[in-house]
Amino acid sequence: MAKKKSKKKHKVSKKKRELPKFKIFKRRPKALPEVKKIRVRYALIPPFAGVNIKWNEEEKEVIYNVSEPKLSEKERQIKDKLVNGLLEVLDIELSAIKKKGEAIEYLESHVKNIIDEYQIKLSKRSYLKIMYYIFRDFIGLNEIEPMLQDPYIEDISCVGVGIPIYVVHRKYGSIKTNIIYDNIKQLTEFVVKIAERCGRFISYAEPLLDGSLPDGSRVQASFAEDVTTRGPSFTIRKFVQIPLSPVDLMNRKTVNSEILAYLWLAVESGASILIAGGAGTGKTTLLNVISMFIPPTAKIVTIEDTRELNLTHENWIPAVTRVSFMKGVGEVSMFDLLKTSFRQTPDYVIVGEVRGKEAYVMFQGMASGIPAIGTMHAGRVEDVIYRLETPPIELSPALVDTLDLVLVMVHAREKGESERRLKEIDEIQSVDPETGKPRQVRYYYWLPDKDDFGKYAGDSWLLQELSRNKGQPLTSLKKEIERRKALLEWMQKKKITFFKDVAAVLSEYYKDPKKILERARIIKKVKRKKKLKKRTRKKFRKRFKR
Repeated sequence: MAKKKSKKKHKVSKKKRELPKFKIFKRRPKALPEVKKIRVRYALIPPFAGVNIKWNEEEKEVIYNVSEPKLSEKERQIKDKLVNGLLEVLDIELSAIKKKGEAIEYLESHVKNIIDEYQIKLSKRSYLKIMYYIFRDFIGLNEIEPMLQDPYIEDISCVGVGIPIYVVHRKYGSIKTNIIYDNIKQLTEFVVKIAERCGRFISYAEPLLDGSLPDGSRVQASFAEDVTTRGPSFTIRKFVQIPLSPVDLMNRKTVNSEILAYLWLAVESGASILIAGGAGTGKTTLLNVISMFIPPTAKIVTIEDTRELNLTHENWIPAVTRVSFMKGVGEVSMFDLLKTSFRQTPDYVIVGEVRGKEAYVMFQGMASGIPAIGTMHAGRVEDVIYRLETPPIELSPALVDTLDLVLVMVHAREKGESERRLKEIDEIQSVDPETGKPRQVRYYYWLPDKDDFGKYAGDSWLLQELSRNKGQPLTSLKKEIERRKALLEWMQKKKITFFKDVAAVLSEYYKDPKKILERARIIKKVKRKKKLKKRTRKKFRKRFKR
């Protein structure tokens, strides 16, 4: 009997020593307060890593503090032992496993095998802490992994050794973090790791890296101190998995409902548009938003250096340029992609950024009747035309004349660190063939003092052109804009902001506009008269005969 009891006790103790399953929970973004009232915390990699963003009264700036579990000296030694064991055991690259859950399971099974082999005794708490750091360094990108998981972060940049990493936050702009690379060897190894994740090579011979991570985030890095004198550097521009919708831009006051309704009609009617502005003014964001107005069945080809656009359309070909493997071997340029895209008979062509000889192909396509939308670095409509007509683009005024609209974006820092505004919409009526100067109408413009939008007093040149081409009176086009404006405001009122939900409403409008307008109570629902039953008909006939 005593032997049986001891066996039972042994089984119970074995169960107690079983290690828990390592899990990463989903985070839920929450509304954030204004800068000077700021003292906010939220999870980044729950339940392990989080951030504490605080206004520092002494330094008069916001600090982004990443918090992670602290390891004791004993736990750190065990972690190092497990890492060395994993480096010997792992037979495939974890980045090759596309699903994060499967990669975690594969890694955890090997960690538990090493723990059993070395007979390491660990509490559940210690195991989960160590497992977090192993996950962070093997599957993630080391110290910056929590920041990469922050849905509010747009850019992460390190300018050298001993200098804090800076992030660009959607709400609070550029913020200093508590993450610093003090060791040049550690920073160099990390830059090499980023290059490997991008499928690229970086060294003293080729010290510059331009690539993209598997999730689509854009990476620019330097390797040698003689190139960037403060040491290796990197900048990661995060790919937005959940893009902003038209309603989001209305909520942020970037544009208003009338401007979006006008752009909706312009895009649907095949207007060619260039979005201009400085770096970080929200050009690509606006490009992605107005691309949602393209009819759902249209065939779209997008061409980018690095994948940033995220459309909901099914009939969409996303094309990305490729850097050469060796000098002059395997390179695919914007020019090559644009040239082949017009052979695919697209309904719309979208170019991430227009800056070189590819503009000639784009404008030739526009001249042949294929609408194109793109972005360009320029502060005014005059600068856009000047850049198009001078080297390296050097287009003729006749080709530039095919452009219909120029939208200028601006970073409105006086309204907040992360605030962007649509500064103006210029309608290009014509371009003088001799001087190359445009004749334009500034139809919408931003009023900084009121933080509102003004409108040209006369009629829109574009609407007049559409009226002639479609054979519709100008008044009916204006009524159509009013209906679409009301629909966008209805979505804002109903808090329909998620881009897929907004896209579903827009798609429904294209299929059955009357139905969605009735549902939104923009037009009155017409009550149909019910058909009289056969019996009642007979009664009426009898009475009528009498």
